Amino acid sequence: MELKNIEKLPKEVIPVLQKHAQILLDSLGEKLTGIYVHGSVAMGGFTFKQSDLDYLAIISSPLTLEERQKLSKSFLEIYEKDAPGNGIEMSIVVEKFAGSDFRYPTPYEFHMGTEEQIKSYSLPHKAEMTDPDLAAHFTITKKRGICMYGKAIDEIFADIPRKYYLDSIAKDSGESFKNIQEKTGIEKCTVPKYAILNFCRVLALIEGNLIVSKVEGAEWALKNLPEKYHSLISAALQEYSEAFSSEKVDPLLLKDFANYSQHRINEAVKENYD
Repeated sequence: MELKNIEKLPKEVIPVLQKHAQILLDSLGEKLTGIYVHGSVAMGGFTFKQSDLDYLAIISSPLTLEERQKLSKSFLEIYEKDAPGNGIEMSIVVEKFAGSDFRYPTPYEFHMGTEEQIKSYSLPHKAEMTDPDLAAHFTITKKRGICMYGKAIDEIFADIPRKYYLDSIAKDSGESFKNIQEKTGIEKCTVPKYAILNFCRVLALIEGNLIVSKVEGAEWALKNLPEKYHSLISAALQEYSEAFSSEKVDPLLLKDFANYSQHRINEAVKENYD
């Protein structure tokens, strides 16, 4: 199977994407409308040891149980083989929900994350499955994604209302805020890189109306947020590039930044729905 636009991808991910694309095509045939890479692989900042690989598979009609079982079996056979350090995240979505019939949270057919998730989709599903994260995935794909196979991005993905994109990425920040407040002690600690970088990404949207990667969000933050937080953000960037390479950070500063960020995010989300 020949993929499109592979020159835009990090070389390390091409073999695993080729395997995944072949599984999708063998399992779904003409039902497979397209395959689209998003996240750090498409936007920059990808590191094979620490990043994950994000992509979407779009189909013309819902999966049958037989198709689910075939996909589950095939993906389990190659699970973690040649994958980046943080794994692979993939969702299969019916085409209309990425376009004309978009709704939030968005229905999906199949999701790959953990091994247990892949196994679960081989079983019958009686209730509709939805995921608020898809609003963010669609937005990033529309703005900066890469089409590897099938129809062009603009043919598939609608423009997602900003309020849904914000709500989608803000959910992650809320969980990060909770973890920092509950789990940070009084001793200096390793910076929670994904939490800090995600705060920066959400603030870049709120204050700069920018759709950016986590790394780009941090670079924006170093130019636009109060200087007292710069050491924390720089440590998160360093830790993202290489695990356990940064200096440990002040827990009080960490909690202060989490409070500062989450307050601004909560206010923006509230304004979105007023």
